[in-house]
Amino acid sequence: MGNPEFPSDIIPEILSRLPVKSLCRFRCVSKSWLCLIADPDFVKRHLNKAIESEDIFNQRRRLIFTGELHRSLFSLDLDEFLNHNDAIDNYLDKDYDNLIINIDDNDDVAATELDYVFNELPNNWAFLVFHSNGLLLCQLYYWDLYLVNPATRKSKKLPQIPDVGEAYYFDLFGFGFDHSSGDYKVVMLSYLEGGIMFSVYTLKTGSWRMIQTRYPYKCDLMKHGILLNGGLHWLLDRVGVEHRSSVIISFDLADENVQEIPLPLASIDAKDYIVGAYRDSLCITHYADGVTDNEFWIMKEYGVRESWTKVRISIQYSVLRHSGFWKKSLDLLVFRDRLVLCNSNGERFRNLSISGLPKVNEVGIYLESLVSPYN
Repeated sequence: MGNPEFPSDIIPEILSRLPVKSLCRFRCVSKSWLCLIADPDFVKRHLNKAIESEDIFNQRRRLIFTGELHRSLFSLDLDEFLNHNDAIDNYLDKDYDNLIINIDDNDDVAATELDYVFNELPNNWAFLVFHSNGLLLCQLYYWDLYLVNPATRKSKKLPQIPDVGEAYYFDLFGFGFDHSSGDYKVVMLSYLEGGIMFSVYTLKTGSWRMIQTRYPYKCDLMKHGILLNGGLHWLLDRVGVEHRSSVIISFDLADENVQEIPLPLASIDAKDYIVGAYRDSLCITHYADGVTDNEFWIMKEYGVRESWTKVRISIQYSVLRHSGFWKKSLDLLVFRDRLVLCNSNGERFRNLSISGLPKVNEVGIYLESLVSPYN
């Protein structure tokens, strides 16, 4: 029996549904498959499958985090773990009138150390990790920046960050994908005397570009940009005003302009709060040493001040972030340095303990993809 003849579009369609690890092996099948898998249109098609299909998205989604001392980077297929542990969902889904929370119940799970990343990068010390559409931006000691695709084991060192040419306090970063141009952008916020400036690195050009506008804001906390709704967000203070005044700013990745997003209360002070993303919404949580809280704010309609909603959870926190991982009925939260599964109404919690890692630091998710860190 001869080899079956497939229509020309069937093989790319089948391959676009497969995991990255399988595709990396299949590059050796033939020259035509090698060319196909490396083709930018196929890379985009493969990525879009995860965006279009919830099942494929969950198969490729990975939780990523650094250890307590930033010297190790780990990956975890949390979807697979939860799929094989129905007891966790059952525990979180229960709803009783007189609910007793037991946050001491633990579920140990083994994570995979991404030793390739740290073996390739020279300083062996990742200060912060950003993620967008299958690429990671790793900020290392001494401020070196690397784009990394852990699934394909490829990385690229970015050019030296621009010199703003005058005295400044510090730089903050953000990373995201600009859908209008089909390009990845690294954004640097430089806090100068009297305001802030932005510089942008684009993957397609492979270079930095400084935006010659100074905006009247200042930073109290060294917190990096939160990617949401096509923009990077920071909680800052205005300068040049009589009374202290805080606001969220958004740096739009498409038009590279800044707009203000109002806070729910005028009394909110940027030095005591941090901005984050809760699922697909902006949120702000209290952030102050020695102070605990059990409430935070979520902006249910982006940019609409009246949509800010106060949310109460049943346990206290001192530092609270959303990990970026959620399913229909649960969210993975970060209580300072530990991972905690929470049901959707914020009433039941379950520790998620990583074997051998008592504490975590930077936490996020990424999609395994074929996207290249090279332009």
